Amino acid sequence: MRSIRNNKPIIIFILVLGLFGSVYSEDIPTETIKLSLEDVSRLAIENSLDIQIAQYDAYISRTSLDDARSIFDTIFTAEASYNRNKKAQANSIAGSDAKEHSFSLGLEKKLPTGTTLSLDAIATKTKTNSAFSTLNPYNEALVGLTVKQEIGKNFFGLADRADIKLTELDIENSEFTSLDDIEEIVYKAQKAYWNLVLKDEEVVIREDIFKTAKRLHEIYKNKNSIGLVEESELLAIEALVYTRESDLTVANLGQETAKNELLFLLNKGDFKNKVKPKDKINVEPSTVNLYRVLEEAINSRRDYKRIRNELKKSEIDLVVKENALWPQIDLEATFARNNINADRGSAWEGLSSNANDEIALTLTIEVPLENREAKSELEKIRLEDSQLLLRLKRVERLILQEINDKVNQVNSSDNQIRLYQSIIKLHQRKLDNQIKRIGYGRSNADTLIQYEDDLLKARLALATNSYTYKVALIELDLVKNVLLDKYWEEPL
Repeated sequence: MRSIRNNKPIIIFILVLGLFGSVYSEDIPTETIKLSLEDVSRLAIENSLDIQIAQYDAYISRTSLDDARSIFDTIFTAEASYNRNKKAQANSIAGSDAKEHSFSLGLEKKLPTGTTLSLDAIATKTKTNSAFSTLNPYNEALVGLTVKQEIGKNFFGLADRADIKLTELDIENSEFTSLDDIEEIVYKAQKAYWNLVLKDEEVVIREDIFKTAKRLHEIYKNKNSIGLVEESELLAIEALVYTRESDLTVANLGQETAKNELLFLLNKGDFKNKVKPKDKINVEPSTVNLYRVLEEAINSRRDYKRIRNELKKSEIDLVVKENALWPQIDLEATFARNNINADRGSAWEGLSSNANDEIALTLTIEVPLENREAKSELEKIRLEDSQLLLRLKRVERLILQEINDKVNQVNSSDNQIRLYQSIIKLHQRKLDNQIKRIGYGRSNADTLIQYEDDLLKARLALATNSYTYKVALIELDLVKNVLLDKYWEEPL
């Protein structure tokens, strides 16, 4: 609630701006933006907020790689301690007052081979009032190197390296998902562009039909003035003019809505601006070869690549889970050297000559007798691997189905366009002949209106099928996952 209250002045300003905006809207200069399909695709990639969001999804997923690799980070430790012991003792050997200052530095690093190296340096100063201490106070310098090798479950770092590889595959799959989202947004922008081209074409068709209706109205008005046509036919043509004008108004509204939708998807320009497409809706179509498209789709479909990555992960997991059936075996070797002297500097200097060494070897074996967790995990990954193989086959079938459907849609639209091109020519000839008959008094308004409607419907159908063909080509590229490759040059 606090955030809403804090934004009250902003909300009031927006409301006031909205009230007075209409008063001054006529004073705002409008700009005509000329766009091609290439321009729309480029602007969508550069400006779309949804694409930027999808990019950040990929960037966020990449941060997990350093997280996985952090197991091999070098760890530096430093410690300082002070201890004074004046507790009562059971004998006088230990003394009644002891002080100890200790400083230590350490480095630890795990290698991809599953080897852990630890290097420590410790300086200690001890002072006591014990009468049995031969050197008091004294300084101890100690350096130690410990090597620990995992040779059981994490056989020579197998599980550690597997975690990093699994993370890399997860990141790649996340990038595939982001590219899918980006490609979908480019598709929506291109579809919105062709929708605007369609609406522009519909406006042109409505304007042509409106002009034809007005021309017919003038002809009928002249014929009526000399008694060659009935008044009822003149009124029918006049009603037709009003109908065509109403249809044109609706078409203009649809054009404006399509333009605003495109500008929103491109995140560009003011909604007062006009957009003029450079491309035309009517082009010469062509058929698509199914087998060539299928081959291309198999090599480019990201869902197919994702499921193959999942199979790779399953294979890696299977090796790790089989290895997890082994006992936990750790071999540790420690080498330490120390020197004691009343002077701290001398204690450290004497490490090379007066030092005393310690060598320790430790073998640790940890065996869960039932080992039910490891067995359960292994059985789970085997079942998941079988499931993934079925999912892979399902994706292959899905690709085949989607490509078939889209290819059929493209080729069907191609056929429809050719048919309507022929139909328009026939309707145009029919209407022209009927208009000629007016001069001979052998036509009537109802027939003329019907013929004009036939031509209008055929022209609109051709425009709609041309739009369907354009969108079907885009959707075919979309199901092949190659649409983005035409416009996306830089790596994600």
